[in-house]
Amino acid sequence: MTGATKRETALNGLRAMLDAYGADPTRWPADDNRRAAAWALLQSGDADAASLQSRTAALDAALNALTPAPAPSAALTGAILQAARQPARTTWRDWATRFWKPASALACAGLLGIMVGVLSPVPVTDAAGQQFASLESEVSRLDSLGQDTGFTEFAE
Repeated sequence: MTGATKRETALNGLRAMLDAYGADPTRWPADDNRRAAAWALLQSGDADAASLQSRTAALDAALNALTPAPAPSAALTGAILQAARQPARTTWRDWATRFWKPASALACAGLLGIMVGVLSPVPVTDAAGQQFASLESEVSRLDSLGQDTGFTEFAE
């Protein structure tokens, strides 16, 4: 890596650190691998790095000068704690939603599968490529050939 490329990489890392954690280097995480290069760039007296840090420090000071949000009232805190202690009420609509929606979806999927199977336009063929309209035609064909199909006791 050339010196200019190392500087640009360190400057980009410094910019990311300043955007994420602010101008104070003590707030930068120690396990971030960009920290050492950013700190070295600041210590070297680089004008761009110093300018970035001073602008970020000004933003940090402006954010710190804002008044903090007011503390919640005792009534609000008590209401939140009381609501957290009460068990959730379950109504019949909750049970209907939990049971009937999945059950009806499963029933619709099953019905659709049956309809596709019954109304399928794909013909039934055997290994020789002969087409059969149904199982009944197959049984009658085997009966005409004199073969025992084993279905005669079910037909009666």
